[in-house]
Amino acid sequence: MPRSASCPAVAVIFDQGAAVNRADGLPLQGIRVIDFTHHAAGPMCTMLLGDYGAEIIKIEPPEGEAFRTSGTVRVKGEHVGFLALNRNKKSVVIDLKSPEGRRQIEALIRTADVVVENFRPGTMKRLGLGYERLVELNPRIVSAAISAFGATGARSNKQGLDVVLQAMSGLMSITGEPDRDPLPAGAPVADILSGVVGALGIVMAVIARNRSGQPQQVELGMLDAMISLLSLRLQQVLAVGHDLPRMGSGHPQACPWDVFHAADGPFVIAATRDEYWQRLCRAVGIPDYATREGYATIVDRVANRPRVNALLNDLFKQKPRAHWLKALDGADVPNGPLNSLTEAMADETVCESGVMLEVDHPAGGTITTAGPPLRFNGARGARMGPPGLGAHTAAVLAELLVSANAGKGQRA
Repeated sequence: MPRSASCPAVAVIFDQGAAVNRADGLPLQGIRVIDFTHHAAGPMCTMLLGDYGAEIIKIEPPEGEAFRTSGTVRVKGEHVGFLALNRNKKSVVIDLKSPEGRRQIEALIRTADVVVENFRPGTMKRLGLGYERLVELNPRIVSAAISAFGATGARSNKQGLDVVLQAMSGLMSITGEPDRDPLPAGAPVADILSGVVGALGIVMAVIARNRSGQPQQVELGMLDAMISLLSLRLQQVLAVGHDLPRMGSGHPQACPWDVFHAADGPFVIAATRDEYWQRLCRAVGIPDYATREGYATIVDRVANRPRVNALLNDLFKQKPRAHWLKALDGADVPNGPLNSLTEAMADETVCESGVMLEVDHPAGGTITTAGPPLRFNGARGARMGPPGLGAHTAAVLAELLVSANAGKGQRA
């Protein structure tokens, strides 16, 4: 992966067999999660739990989760999507279709705090692991299910991938240029958002379980998560009584808020208040426009957006981007360079934060990856890279055997 030589990734490399136990001081230490998730939304959810201390036991079929070999871009045989979403997990291979596999998984559930899955609704029940059965096995279990359209309703069994949810939620209808087809966001926002919301729901359910001693059931429809994401835009539609147009990089209620072009590259300005406009005018050498008719108020500027943008672009193309960014920073006007992904990874603030990490690769060596966003008591919580298929099967099942034998000894 390309990155600036002046911005090395922070090394977080440990032996896979021991690293997952190094959760001292992290808030979810001691929470065991049985992870039936696959592809993106579910693995994002469980990775966040693992990042902050939970023990994640990822259950995989003998052939491995399908996301391991999806797509066209792989590193040492593993799909980059799998590598991005599965750090801090133990991989345990269990054949759920076999009697022995069923016995093993039920034994694991008895030891767990949380079970997470993102199958279509009804799949876990067909496997003999529906919510009622989970509670029979473990009366204090937290059960969490993420699905595209929720557990009930006419579409509950419909397949829903990220772009489908971006389209159905309305996000695509307001993304892109006004004279072109709607566009999805450049990142899988439905998958990632659903993973984050799912992790939040699980943490709240664990707190509720610990308080009441009762099992908890968490259900998340990804379409619901996307509707929530759009709350600001939906509120505007409800207020004005009509749909919003696509505005490219513009904003329906602010101006200047757009991509602008300096002599050597693009950058963005986000001026949401008249105060910002006044500061901008003084900083870039057009103080008269701070109070000029048609420009002075945000209502005027939104109505006259093409004139405002043309004024600024004609000015900005005269000098390099660094000049304008420095001037805008000095005036405390929200702005930033329009970075490519490679440039973003090499950005000064990204480098200083240490969010790009170097972790072990299941086939050997290391990979660079985007780490957990939160610091907890100064630590980001990444303790190991994504697991090799079945790398922890023997150790986890041996632990179950030891526990079972200890239980027999106590009963004797």
